[in-house]
Amino acid sequence: MLIVRKFIKRMCRFKLGLFLILGSLPSFLSAHKLETGQAVLTVTPDLVWILELEVNLTRYIRSNPELAESVRPYYNELEPEGLFQDVRFSGWERVFINCENQFRKEIQVLEDEEGIQNFELWFPHPSELSDQAFETMEAEGLHVKVFATGKLSTEETLLQFRFPMDIGEVVLTTLKPEVQWVITGEFSEPISMGAGAAFSFEDQGSSSVFRYLKVGFIHIIPEGLDHILFVIGLFLLAARMRPLLIQVTYFTLAHTLTLGLSIYGMISLPSSVVEPLIALSIAFVALENVFTSKIRPWRPVLVFGFGLLHGLGFAGVLSEIGLPRDEFLFALVFFNVGVEFGQLFLIVAAFVLIGLFRKKEWYRARLTIPLSCIIGLVGLYWTVERIFF
Repeated sequence: MLIVRKFIKRMCRFKLGLFLILGSLPSFLSAHKLETGQAVLTVTPDLVWILELEVNLTRYIRSNPELAESVRPYYNELEPEGLFQDVRFSGWERVFINCENQFRKEIQVLEDEEGIQNFELWFPHPSELSDQAFETMEAEGLHVKVFATGKLSTEETLLQFRFPMDIGEVVLTTLKPEVQWVITGEFSEPISMGAGAAFSFEDQGSSSVFRYLKVGFIHIIPEGLDHILFVIGLFLLAARMRPLLIQVTYFTLAHTLTLGLSIYGMISLPSSVVEPLIALSIAFVALENVFTSKIRPWRPVLVFGFGLLHGLGFAGVLSEIGLPRDEFLFALVFFNVGVEFGQLFLIVAAFVLIGLFRKKEWYRARLTIPLSCIIGLVGLYWTVERIFF
């Protein structure tokens, strides 16, 4: 209790920063939670392809600038109450129609690397749903299923999809099933019917595997806010490069170990356990920064232990993404290399922004302690959120 009281007193010295952080917590702190669309592609024996894509329409409305005037005002008016009533029907119908029209403009389909327009796209409108079905959909954040369909020219035709930027990344599954990760703003890997009316991915060589390098990087920057705060927490206490590199090396070895073991099915922990512990590791590092001015001998050992937890967190990301079976090991390695590039980028950026002041007498009082207080508060917030919500 004494440590907690001291921590609170430290934070109270920075009232403005604490006030801003508290005010922004609910909307800002959503680390390591994947908001991915789920898509399933099937083809009938007569070569008709059907894409079923589940998206978060609320996210699409709030993020897409093209909907700022045509949809967002109506949505903001309707959303607070959320009830599907006759008097509100026309408003919801307008929201869905305008979203569908904009979605149709943004989704792109390629056949043999040539753009096509002869495909249909739609998703259910309020007029096509029962009151109960719509109310359930609205309560869950307007997760809707978008359907697109067209016809292949031949069995050898290659299909590619690029989804609207504002729905984020998409996990695209085919009949085989094969799973690939469609990075925001990029086309999927080409897909063909192959023999026996089953899908196969074309060009599974370097281009497919190197994709995981980028996936690993973006799951640190900008999507891995919890990992970002952990690395910054390590940086704040290390006054010299050598102790920092030792800690980062321990962290890297640990999360590489558990990532590999978890992906190969040799170790497993539920996310309900892993995610709160990751948050607690962030809070612990921040608290130690506040109450000590130098690295203790046990710090690298603790960092190694925390790295084991973070590796399990990365494994959760990869389990949702999926890895190509033919290039499993290489994809795993490139994902991990992407993670390391993300961490290295963080360290370099931290040195550029505040590293020049590390030898100043006021560095600890004005930078290490205030920033560590904020990181600790965020870590504690995440711990409570991930346990109880």
